[in-house]
Amino acid sequence: MISPGAVIGGAAVGAGLVLAASGLLPGRPDIQSVLDRLDARSPSGQIRQEPAVSATALERAGAAVLQAVGARTVRVPVGDLELLGRSPTGHLGRKAVLALLGLLMPAVAASAATAAGFSLPFTVPAVMSLVVAAALWFAPDLEVRQQAVQAREDFRFAVRAFIRLVALERAADAAPTQALNRAASVGRGWVFSRIQDALARAELDGISPWEALRGLASELGVPELGAPADILAIAGDQGAAVAETLNAQARSLSGALLAAAKARANRATEQMVMPVAVLVLLTTAYIGYPALTRILAS
Repeated sequence: MISPGAVIGGAAVGAGLVLAASGLLPGRPDIQSVLDRLDARSPSGQIRQEPAVSATALERAGAAVLQAVGARTVRVPVGDLELLGRSPTGHLGRKAVLALLGLLMPAVAASAATAAGFSLPFTVPAVMSLVVAAALWFAPDLEVRQQAVQAREDFRFAVRAFIRLVALERAADAAPTQALNRAASVGRGWVFSRIQDALARAELDGISPWEALRGLASELGVPELGAPADILAIAGDQGAAVAETLNAQARSLSGALLAAAKARANRATEQMVMPVAVLVLLTTAYIGYPALTRILAS
């Protein structure tokens, strides 16, 4: 006979899975978030506490958790989420759903074991529930940080190409603002889309494009985009020729990217030493063990 705890736990797990699946469905964009992105002076790094009407289930769950515990209690990597184009409330809702599933899975497993005739102390599923819930609560943060590291690396490669394009436009006697807009319109990909959005917001808000690029670099944590903005600010204020300076900046960034790639390759090589050594030892033992047993038996 199935215990009531197993039925309740199974129903809770099913509800959590339905909530998670509904959160994966694309939702309509929130009009407030669109207006915030169009405003270059809007404060970044803040989590809106009120859920949008057209928000997904995960965003509504995250907004409910945020409203219950407060914005200062929950730590969310807002900068990394902004870089990846994800909603902080949706990320918080995902954390809450995973933590709830982690809290229920050991209880359901213990109920199934009890129904099968295996008795477990109450402390075992209780402790396991807390451990699994805590692990699943922090797992999305680790995933976002890893993805943000890769995204920033891709952003730096695109910034290098953007700097070279701006240098070519400046060498062709284009004005600083015109050079930025032309270089951003030539490129393709999500990085150039973010740069185009920043330049468009700057034009709408009546601020300089290099100020918008500085804000974007600070918002996304990519200081390499702020250096050409400073160079172009000098060109815009003083009319200086900065094509060679931009080319030097691009070469410096290329050297830094190459050094980072070599460091990653060296770390990967070092990490392969131990598996290869273990494989060699296992192969040696597998080949030498029969001969050793025959020698000892004779």
